[in-house]
Amino acid sequence: MELTIAIIATCLVFGFVAALASFRPNLIPEIGASLRKTETVKKFSPRNTLFIIGSTANHPACRMQRRLLKPAIAALIREEVAVMEIYGEDTPRQNGEPIDWLDPALLRHALNAEGGFFVIYVDAAGKTCFRSEAPMVTADILNRAQLDITQPNQNARRKNAILKKLRAA
Repeated sequence: MELTIAIIATCLVFGFVAALASFRPNLIPEIGASLRKTETVKKFSPRNTLFIIGSTANHPACRMQRRLLKPAIAALIREEVAVMEIYGEDTPRQNGEPIDWLDPALLRHALNAEGGFFVIYVDAAGKTCFRSEAPMVTADILNRAQLDITQPNQNARRKNAILKKLRAA
């Protein structure tokens, strides 16, 4: 009985494929062409990545770190250093683009940064160069990560105001 049902199901499947092929003879090449045209999915790698991890995007330390890092973002991306922002259960963002399939809780667990605020840099070898539980000035990040990126031009007055906020925190 089971063998009869399996044979009938197989015949129905092949019959359906034959009927579909007779109605649309170019279906198989069309499917192949559309698969070739699709973009390849870029794989995620934590290498050469600066992680900013916090409980929410509006957390004071997260806002301060984004403000401190904003002038150097273009230089970091130009040097192929990704900036990954992970806030609570929100979708993680790499260089401002959301990565829907990446689980933020799993990523925080893998980086041992499950609670609070963290700035973590993972180098090209996949090793953690530094981790900080407080916002860092861009110059300190570049020095500790041993990156040879020229610092953006900032006027001294603004830099001092940011340093005062960091010292007060």
